[in-house]
Amino acid sequence: MENKRLEVFVVGAGVIGLSTAIRALEAGFDVTIFAEIFPGDQKSIKYTSCWAGADHISHATTNDLMHRLERETFSVFMGLLKEDPLIPVMIRPHRRYAQVFQPDDQLKIDHLSKFYSDFRILESSELPDGVVHGATFSTLCFDVPRYLPYLLNRFLALGGRALRTTLPSLSALLSEKDRPTLEVFPATSSDERGPPTFNPAAVINCTGIGARSVGDVLDTDVYPTRGEVLIIRAPWVHSDSTFHWKDGHVSYVIPRQSGDVILGGTFQVDDWHATSRPETVKLLKERGIEAFPELLPPTKRETRNVEDLDVLEECVGLRPTRNGGVRVDTASLTLDVGGKQITIPIVHNYGHGGAGYQSSWGSASLAVDLLESVVNK
Repeated sequence: MENKRLEVFVVGAGVIGLSTAIRALEAGFDVTIFAEIFPGDQKSIKYTSCWAGADHISHATTNDLMHRLERETFSVFMGLLKEDPLIPVMIRPHRRYAQVFQPDDQLKIDHLSKFYSDFRILESSELPDGVVHGATFSTLCFDVPRYLPYLLNRFLALGGRALRTTLPSLSALLSEKDRPTLEVFPATSSDERGPPTFNPAAVINCTGIGARSVGDVLDTDVYPTRGEVLIIRAPWVHSDSTFHWKDGHVSYVIPRQSGDVILGGTFQVDDWHATSRPETVKLLKERGIEAFPELLPPTKRETRNVEDLDVLEECVGLRPTRNGGVRVDTASLTLDVGGKQITIPIVHNYGHGGAGYQSSWGSASLAVDLLESVVNK
């Protein structure tokens, strides 16, 4: 299908926006990303992707769409790891521990056993004290500070264009009168094509948590699920793990290629608080060394003192969750341009909650399939 003459705008430069823009370029579209924040910028609560853990643990037990997106994404990453061993993603063993095992947990275990090919239940001799159930399988761990620039560089290398701006609405991009200031990104870019025509064949909306506030979307079903984590220096930790406490809380560790480890976490619904809370940091540390004593330096594990954790950073991110689940569909936007009514197709791709990385390529492919269906009618 010939798409090379068609210009497409992608709004948002998180993991979903970048992945979708790459897939659109690969499909032959001329793609420009518009975003306020890009990989490499100072961290901001507005930009969820930079705060993510992230690993690939499927929770799509009852959501067929998310299950499909996660499975395709897992397959894509396995292929990328073979093609490019330098990609900042690792295959690591995951261990799931639980202090209690409820009837509902069996649904989750059955799902995981079908999703991950080497899944197995741990023997009782393999369980830590106080744990009644455990499982293990191989999964993916993302080095987020490296993976986001990897995506951006791949997008630019494929011929993509990036412009920094703050958009009050999607339609502001298409209105010369209302269009905000645009800045070429990166500032050193030598793109000789000049600015886009601002007459796109379609706009792809990948605004994440911003879908709640950006004009022409204003999706009140979008809300934050606040996550607070610690970045710990522990290069000796090589396993991805979750620990399900009897009170319902979950602790987890996610190793990165850099030798840093994520220790989480919290899942606080509709909580917009943008900075760490001392009481949460204290709980993360205390539960972290109880569930995962390997976070401590080998010579410090006997005493299990939280002060011996090498904490590099306290982080807070707002997972872009949505009532009804992820939204990957089409709509349209009609506006007056020079006294003439025009209709622009919109492809929405947002609302992934905490599953953005693990569903990114599947979501991107579906969004581009929808894009092709609306621009080639």
